[in-house]
Amino acid sequence: MIFSVQKFLERIKFIALFILFTCLIYVFLHIVSELIRPVDRYKEPEGYSLKVFQHHDTPQANSLLDRLIFFYWYGE
Repeated sequence: MIFSVQKFLERIKFIALFILFTCLIYVFLHIVSELIRPVDRYKEPEGYSLKVFQHHDTPQANSLLDRLIFFYWYGE
């Protein structure tokens, strides 16, 4: 079996550059996603806007069949 050191070194260089560029792209995309993400999307709205979602902690006594019918009826 003939073993070429030059080919081996080229492959190692390719793999190292591939890993390096993959990590650089990951870091770049992470930085961009941090820049465009809102600071706190669940905070209370300011001005004239209203927060329309209100969480209820009261458990509902619906049966599994009622919940399944509701699911298929409204498509949620």
